[in-house]
Amino acid sequence: MARYSVGIYWDNVTLRACLVRMGAAEHTVERIITVRREYDETYSPKRPLSEELSELLKNAFTEPMDTFVTGIPERETMHRLLLRPFGDRKKISLTIVPEVETLLPVSDGSIIVDYVLLGRDEAGLHRIETVSARHRTVHKVVAEMNAAGIDPEIVDSPQAALLAGARGVFKLREDVTYLFYHMGWQETSLAVLQGREVRHIGAFPYGFERIALALFGSTALPAAQLDENLRQGVVAGPLLDACIRDVLIELSGAGAPEGDHVLVPTGYAGFIRDLPERFRQAAEISTDFPGMGGFQREVEPSEVLESFMPVSLALRGIDSADGVNFRKNDLAYTKKIEWIKGYAGAWPKVAAALVLLWLVGLGLNIGLNAWTDRELTARIKKEFTSVMPNGTPMVDPVKQMEQQLGRVSPKGGTGPTGGTPLGILKDISTGIPASIDVLVDSVIIDESAITIAGTTSSYDNVEKIKAGLSSLPYVGEVKIVSAEVDKTDQRIRLKLACSKKSSST
Repeated sequence: MARYSVGIYWDNVTLRACLVRMGAAEHTVERIITVRREYDETYSPKRPLSEELSELLKNAFTEPMDTFVTGIPERETMHRLLLRPFGDRKKISLTIVPEVETLLPVSDGSIIVDYVLLGRDEAGLHRIETVSARHRTVHKVVAEMNAAGIDPEIVDSPQAALLAGARGVFKLREDVTYLFYHMGWQETSLAVLQGREVRHIGAFPYGFERIALALFGSTALPAAQLDENLRQGVVAGPLLDACIRDVLIELSGAGAPEGDHVLVPTGYAGFIRDLPERFRQAAEISTDFPGMGGFQREVEPSEVLESFMPVSLALRGIDSADGVNFRKNDLAYTKKIEWIKGYAGAWPKVAAALVLLWLVGLGLNIGLNAWTDRELTARIKKEFTSVMPNGTPMVDPVKQMEQQLGRVSPKGGTGPTGGTPLGILKDISTGIPASIDVLVDSVIIDESAITIAGTTSSYDNVEKIKAGLSSLPYVGEVKIVSAEVDKTDQRIRLKLACSKKSSST
């Protein structure tokens, strides 16, 4: 059964969401939704995010969502590089938090720390990129999502989320260093990979807004005009110098190996026409895109690159390798709680169904017992009428018939000839061993013989029954008239004839 993951990303001017369907063997980027936000002359949103997000989800997604993933703004994250002689993740988790707290400019100490492993340095130590966020920042993001009617399972860091997007969208060569450069509106994220192995993640405190204000004027353009300018592409010129310088500084400290370097510009960086050429001139970094693969898509490649961050966040719901999640401790999301939320409403229905089944079973049991009682009463009455004298009232039929049997039986017991038919039946029941599996269908008693017919489970039982009947004092010779396998149930159908001894014997 397919599962759905939704990545949600926003800035001052746009709200984007990506839907990824996860199958047994592959995943599909099914839909990307982009909504222009209402903003004022300074590109500040006019409406709360929760309202716009609620409208987007209501109108764009009808599938039952399994996983929601979002991120906090890059300006709200803090990075520190640590070294450890061990790479065990449990040990790292236990040791990094106290050290990171001493390195960050926070006073309240209420921070959430996660990390990404970056391989080893020249001395063989494990490089650990810690990513931290204030508790109140994460709580605010979760609250905004909750106000829109969703509960994100993962709250990621954008630069770490790019790792999932890079691996999930592109075919990455092991001998190439890739720079995934995602320019947002107010911030920019960077992820450096050697093939599929992460080498560096980082962020810059500026985005396309700085370029837009320089090229389009200090007053915000209407949404339609801004879109038109972006589709035509812009030439940033010297405005890119600081961006390129910062990327090269990050790259030099990342310890990336020598060889081919490929820049993959995403987000607003894809609208800057001279960005590839300037990177090529500055550091011989090409923009020969790696081939897309490893997933199915129902959207255009250009749309994937433009909305690469929400695509990466949605894929983060599938790829947990090198993942960052700030939903921890009291903010933690658990599948168990979500399951209880989703299925608690079904328990009353299940309980009602079980009670109904119990009542039906009880009714059937009472009805069956009543029918059995009527049948037994009718048979006893029939037997009572045939045995007792006419006009005898039936008060305690079993006791009354036993008393009548005592009156008609010979005073000297059954004797050698077997006495009454009831006595003979009692003797036959006693003579056949109780351990034998036998079902007697009929017993015919006349003056000179007793004929027994029935079934048993084996021929050996037939001989045991014969021996048991031969031990009765009034039985002479016992003959096996027939003993054959019944093909319907594979049991032995038998018939025995017992001759009675004469009274003079």
